[in-house]
Amino acid sequence: YLQRDIQVRFTGEFEEEPTTTSGGVVYYAAKAEGGSDAWIHGARLSELALHPDANNLGDGAPFRIRVPFEVWDMEAEGGPEQIDIAIYDRKQSYNEGDTVYAFNPYDRMYTHFIHLAYQEDGQYGTVWEDAGNGFSTIENNLTWNAVWWSAQFNQGDTLTFNYANPIQAGIDEFSFSTTANTVSSSNDLSAVSVYPNPYYGFHELEQARNDKYVSFNNLPADATIRVYSLGGTFVREIVKSDETQFAEWDLKNQYGYPVASGLYIVRIESGSEEKILKLSLVQETQVLKYY
Repeated sequence: YLQRDIQVRFTGEFEEEPTTTSGGVVYYAAKAEGGSDAWIHGARLSELALHPDANNLGDGAPFRIRVPFEVWDMEAEGGPEQIDIAIYDRKQSYNEGDTVYAFNPYDRMYTHFIHLAYQEDGQYGTVWEDAGNGFSTIENNLTWNAVWWSAQFNQGDTLTFNYANPIQAGIDEFSFSTTANTVSSSNDLSAVSVYPNPYYGFHELEQARNDKYVSFNNLPADATIRVYSLGGTFVREIVKSDETQFAEWDLKNQYGYPVASGLYIVRIESGSEEKILKLSLVQETQVLKYY
């Protein structure tokens, strides 16, 4: 999936006349004609529950929102196939007097492509609930993260993401088997997660610290974290033996040198428990500008 070219087709428009909510927010929704529905699952500057879109139930849960474009997998096996997308609103706030767009054309929006055949209602099995392996159906099918900046458009425009074969099919493989006890105990690792994932050059906590790292969260008191390349090469070991619930990796290998962009396998052990996570790193952020 990561090798497939993706095309964004601007087939819709925003409404010419905005609506003003009871809270005084001026809102430009996308027209029902053209475009597609997407999942919006968060916002940086305001609570998602305050978003002015009519589909928002006001409980903070992700909801479907109309956007003025469609997303297509251009190299699907049966020919080009429309897929879905998830949105995180980076710069808009939802306070009285604010002007809000369904998809901000003047500043930053964060998205992840959802590599599932498009359904208007976005109901892909368990959707945002646990699919039995710690992830939701959508999380299991997220591919590339794209940062949009000033994505102004004209109806009929297209934007194509051409990937230069980043993953070598049949070569970059990883397999793992274990005989370890998986019975839940005080060393339970079921809730362990890594943030941010994918890591794309920075995240907000680094702005104050001026360094680069990912954090492993919800760890038991004693845990050993080992990082491997996709090919199985050992990269780094981190040992945690305190009561905090997190540990950090500074994105350096065992010799103190920064690691390259790519996919990594993280093996976390605590007592007889173990958990395997996949981590994607993009060391330099590539911001997409569209005019």
